Amino acid sequence: MSNQVVTLNAALRQNCLKNPGKVFIRYRHTAMTYEELGWLVLGFSEFLKELQVKKNDRICLVLPRVPELCITMLAASDIGALCVPVNYTTEKPAVTAFIKHVHPKVTVVYEKLLPLVDLKPFAGTIVVVETDSKIKHGHIPWKSACYKKKGTVEAKSNPNDLAYLNYTTGSTSDPKGALATHANLYYNTMSAIEAFNITADDTHLCMFASFAHPHEIFCRALYTGGTLSLLEEINPKTIANTIKDDSVTMMMGIAPLYDMLFSHCSGYNMSALRIAESGGMFTRAEITEGFKNSFGIPVLSVWGSTETSGIALANRPDDYRMDGSMGKPCPYYDIKVIDDNGKEVHDGDTGEMLIRGSAVVSGYIDDNAEFSSDADGFYRSGDLVRKDSDGFYYFIERKSGLLKVAGLKVYPLQIEIVIKQHPSVDEAAVIGIEDRSRGMVPAAFVIVKDGCDLTASDLSQYMRAKLANYMVPRKVEFVSELPKIGSGKIDKKRLKKLFEDGMI
Repeated sequence: MSNQVVTLNAALRQNCLKNPGKVFIRYRHTAMTYEELGWLVLGFSEFLKELQVKKNDRICLVLPRVPELCITMLAASDIGALCVPVNYTTEKPAVTAFIKHVHPKVTVVYEKLLPLVDLKPFAGTIVVVETDSKIKHGHIPWKSACYKKKGTVEAKSNPNDLAYLNYTTGSTSDPKGALATHANLYYNTMSAIEAFNITADDTHLCMFASFAHPHEIFCRALYTGGTLSLLEEINPKTIANTIKDDSVTMMMGIAPLYDMLFSHCSGYNMSALRIAESGGMFTRAEITEGFKNSFGIPVLSVWGSTETSGIALANRPDDYRMDGSMGKPCPYYDIKVIDDNGKEVHDGDTGEMLIRGSAVVSGYIDDNAEFSSDADGFYRSGDLVRKDSDGFYYFIERKSGLLKVAGLKVYPLQIEIVIKQHPSVDEAAVIGIEDRSRGMVPAAFVIVKDGCDLTASDLSQYMRAKLANYMVPRKVEFVSELPKIGSGKIDKKRLKKLFEDGMI
């Protein structure tokens, strides 16, 4: 790989000049070439300039996986403005409070999401991406703001300029705005390109939440001159048909999505697919095996975070494990595992994972958010992991989620894996609750599969056969749903609050 960092706009410019007629985005049976997208980026960039949007001004994105997300991010990057993706799946007051905290100059919102947000004056100029041209809201329609402007995309940004503000999910703490530079995004993308041997012939379908790591939706295609398919709907049959119709070769998603695909679409033709990448949460071995049995390729588990600008560890197509491993470090990332005293642990021992590399961000925009790193510049991930003798890493638990039961370490994930192995269980989450005699004990919240009968006593007996007695949850609650963040992860912070407030 060249040491010359290519910014987002430089990559777009290169493709507009070299491959103007190549399809960049497929969406709803339409195709948009690199040149056509370049004109739209220029047009929206001019609109932002007319609004006096300047370098480091914020632009909130209340958008799903749609072309307007890519266009806005590239147009903002062209003038140095900072896009801020908004998690619109949280409660309306939380969305409003977040936008108020960001205080954007412009907010771009998808029409169907308007009922989910309260756009007060602090949201700036409102641009609405219309889904029905007959509906008027008094805001600026996207089609008026984003017009095709003939010309060539420029590349004004520098590698160390901020590309956008990428906020953490806030599943275990308050969201923090990571300072994602063009260099960070470039090295993260190049890392994935090398790990998965991505070329210009690949077509990408990213089903990650649009506000998680939005650059991963389009950057791999942009930097290789490839094509991406955009799909809003998380429906297994729609996804399977998109893979077939668009000849999708690379897919990114979360574990439950792959579970749904092999459960409901095993007879579908997805022969073009060569990479099925799973991140954002633990991927159970039965999901990987089931997908491989149905479609001939395994689900490749990966690990990444906002602070690492995306995936930093991955299973490779020719070097993978099917037992839930996160894989091995990707290019341009260094990793070490340390104990509570800061010393590196031996293979097989559990410790906190620290990460260093050109794709790791330098910190957060928020003054009160501490970016935790050691003296050698390694970012402290807060994830407890172990590495085996072959160099594969395994996620054990969030450090903040580790429970001490009468002085003994208990990892909730280990309990959750056992619970989910019960044939009547659909989903499960384990958290710690206070106990007078033990200090803290595990509590399980379980969703039972439709049509199945299961009692707390039966489940506890099942767990006792597989877990040490002190690990068996002292409380088992059956629930109809579990709170989740937009990426699909269970929101344990909210789950704990619901329990403490007597709401669950």
